[in-house]
Amino acid sequence: MHKWYLEVRQLLRVIHKKALDAQAAWQKDDKGAAEAIKGYLREDYARLQSLWNEQVEGDVPTYLGRHIAWGMANDYHDILNGDLPELEETLDSYLAESAEEKGEEGFEHLLHPTVVQSSVDHFKSGHYREAVLNSITAIFDLIRSRTGLDLDGSALVNRAFSLTDPYLVLSELDTDSGQNDQKGFIQLFSGSYQGIRNPKAHSLNHDLTELKASQYLVHASLLARRVSEAHQVKTDAVMKPVKRRKPVRS
Repeated sequence: MHKWYLEVRQLLRVIHKKALDAQAAWQKDDKGAAEAIKGYLREDYARLQSLWNEQVEGDVPTYLGRHIAWGMANDYHDILNGDLPELEETLDSYLAESAEEKGEEGFEHLLHPTVVQSSVDHFKSGHYREAVLNSITAIFDLIRSRTGLDLDGSALVNRAFSLTDPYLVLSELDTDSGQNDQKGFIQLFSGSYQGIRNPKAHSLNHDLTELKASQYLVHASLLARRVSEAHQVKTDAVMKPVKRRKPVRS
């Protein structure tokens, strides 16, 4: 889609330049030059129609084709001031729609359900700070949910993923590789809390763009996946007693 967009844009620039030349020829009353340029523009329009149909069915929108076919002085005015600007807006809309669709297919399926629930609506509405902040907060809620610990930040992480008395185990702790995995993610969880959540929580100012926010959400999804897949060794969560129904007497 992006390559197609650039090719159409380039062709529209060529048509714009030739339309200016044709308009200048009419101003000089050089009908021969104007007629020659009209011939070139017809070829450009045929190429534009073919290129257009690679992505969009039907005729190229606007009256560009008719105005080129007529090729009078007023037609070039309409081409330059109406047809081409309108075509450029339509082209930009197609690109934006394509990017949005691609983002839904190529981005959201990468996200963990915890992050989708906490952040995607904010992300789609352009509230990038809230999306990123909520994604990290949701991870720590998930840790608390699985462990029953009433802690936050590094205190929660260090307790939940302790190497000696863990609540959650990411890898086998009786191997160097497993311990390194556990240690590394302890640092990632704590670093994400300190480096991502805290700055976003303490200030409304941020430099987040759509791209940056999406990268943060993918990062948060990795962390959420590790929490949800971790082996639960124990929990401090208080289990609510199950209410038993009285037997129905016949």
